[in-house]
Amino acid sequence: MSKSPEIKVCGITRTQDAREASRLGASHLGFILYANSPRFIPAKEAKNIHRSLQAPGPKAVAVDVNPEAQDLRSYKSFSFDFYQLHFPLTTPTERIREWSSIVGYEKLWLAPQIPPGEPFPVDILALAQTFLVDAYAKDKFGGTGHRADWTLFEEIKNKNPHKKWVLAGGIGPINLSDVLSTVNPDVVDMNSALESSPGVKDLAKLEAAFSHLPQ
Repeated sequence: MSKSPEIKVCGITRTQDAREASRLGASHLGFILYANSPRFIPAKEAKNIHRSLQAPGPKAVAVDVNPEAQDLRSYKSFSFDFYQLHFPLTTPTERIREWSSIVGYEKLWLAPQIPPGEPFPVDILALAQTFLVDAYAKDKFGGTGHRADWTLFEEIKNKNPHKKWVLAGGIGPINLSDVLSTVNPDVVDMNSALESSPGVKDLAKLEAAFSHLPQ
């Protein structure tokens, strides 16, 4: 592995979890603004949690699924650092282009929902700097606890090293070492594998996960 990756702890709903992740060295905290998620948190509450952290702390990432333009503009008013948007492959490119124009190319993280056997949609690579690969579920967008397609991730990352690549999907204390030694992501995104219940982080699992990072 060439370097230690950044670590994003996603699905934050509680101040104590945000503070512990920050203390351990998380680079990013993910706040899920998608109302159908069991880890949903309103944007204002998310930013209040983030502002309570001692600076400089982790960057705040707003997470949503296929948002309407007006919703994305509303999130932007809270000045999140990044915007992670999940969407099905059938989403029109013009819609994604509009997201990019609203929040900016550098701040947009695109997370296409890629069914097994489907290639990564390379036509979206021009619309953002950062891309996230997660486990596929037909009716869910993230937080499944299942492993993503590491082979697909490694292939698309190696073909596009000028982009930033985030790997999600069931990553936690049990398999983080394998992730680091196998696919070398720029950012590791951990969520359900660190929880005692949806939106509630298990502090022992948090500690254990960070203990696997190179010192």
